[in-house]
Amino acid sequence: MNKRQNEIRELLISLENEYSEDLIPASSKNIEAFKLNASQKGLNFSVIEQLCDLYSVSDNFMAEVIMGFHSCNDDILFEWWSEKELWIGQRDFNTLRWTNGKFCLGDASSISYSKKNEYQTLVELIKGCITEINDLDNK
Repeated sequence: MNKRQNEIRELLISLENEYSEDLIPASSKNIEAFKLNASQKGLNFSVIEQLCDLYSVSDNFMAEVIMGFHSCNDDILFEWWSEKELWIGQRDFNTLRWTNGKFCLGDASSISYSKKNEYQTLVELIKGCITEINDLDNK
């Protein structure tokens, strides 16, 4: 595992999660298919690599009401690609996407809830989602 994969793994296992059993990585075949599809669509190489690191750790990860990532071979990832938005996940009313050079937590009608929910990296997005989950738990 590379450094980012280890960080993603540690963040995901830090959640007391009743929605996912274990971290189950995507197959290398599915990751390669995602890479090819994303490259052909013109997705930024750095974003592809970050998502592949996630999929190498866990595919189709769900946690609480905030964070859920679509599987790397789910066509829904590219449903909004005509608008240059990658729909990387959804949990309840929360939507995770990459657009305008940022990873965002928002809902179906807004790219992000606020500027604080826009992140430069996928790891930052995961950390932001964990903060949101912890804030819910502390209410």
